[in-house]
Amino acid sequence: MNLKKLWIRLSVLALCAAAVCLTAAAAVDVPAPTRVWGTVSPWDGNGILLKNDNTEDSLNEVVVHLGDAPVVDAATGLPLDPETIKEGDTLYVWVSPAMALSLPPQVSAIVAVGNIPADAAAPEYVEIAGEAVVPAPGGDGAARFPTRDGGTLEVTGETVYTPWLTRQIVGQADLIPGARALVWKDAEGKAEKVLVFAYSYRGFASCQEDGTVLFNNEALSVKGKPEGLMPVRAVAEAAGYDVRWDKELGVVVSREGETVLTAKPGTDTVMTALGEAGLESPCVLEQGVTYLPAADLCYWLNVYFVK
Repeated sequence: MNLKKLWIRLSVLALCAAAVCLTAAAAVDVPAPTRVWGTVSPWDGNGILLKNDNTEDSLNEVVVHLGDAPVVDAATGLPLDPETIKEGDTLYVWVSPAMALSLPPQVSAIVAVGNIPADAAAPEYVEIAGEAVVPAPGGDGAARFPTRDGGTLEVTGETVYTPWLTRQIVGQADLIPGARALVWKDAEGKAEKVLVFAYSYRGFASCQEDGTVLFNNEALSVKGKPEGLMPVRAVAEAAGYDVRWDKELGVVVSREGETVLTAKPGTDTVMTALGEAGLESPCVLEQGVTYLPAADLCYWLNVYFVK
């Protein structure tokens, strides 16, 4: 390995490590998943070593840990048994931006795709970032959805929707903020088939310009603050949590008896199950309502924040 390539790798890893530390300290702007790809290569350790021949790619050698991530057959959209993956196979894997400081770097899979036909493009993983924009006139089901990586998913009335590992019926209405999917596109870049994964958030929330807080597109009874603060109790209860006030701890959010977070007015940190975490701005108590920065509150409540 030449020194330039080593320096690039170490720089990428250092940035990723910094991102992980930032996430622990302040849950803001968690990076979108990264795609890695390559041929399954000999490897004595745990995980799967992928190599590709793009020498400009700082991650052209990476060890992927599949864990419980969905592994999808690109030809059929059905589950692919990880035990059948062998040396020489090509995999496309979308991974968490957090990486282990090692050479080669090691990452955790969010979704993996194998058995990619030689004459067809691999499906793409997307996360829906907001409501449909620029819907086509005529009510034919055509719409464009912003995605978390800054792109756009365009669906049409001909798009076929299938669920992952369930028999429930899914469709365009399931492409809500925070939804995750694999997309097979036609030559024009429009979705031919969308494989919808189970929704992993407790809902989605946003702040309107007038302070109205929407949870799953329903307005909450308590408004937010112009500084980008959301009312803790209103959002947490909408997401199915219990909320109480403790004179020592401040606001306490819990679920099934387990504390999720506590925050004291005037402080710029919260206590969570993972320890103390920083906030974008201090917790505020005003007229009996406790407020936290919207992105931070949604992060710790596992609610997708629509910016």
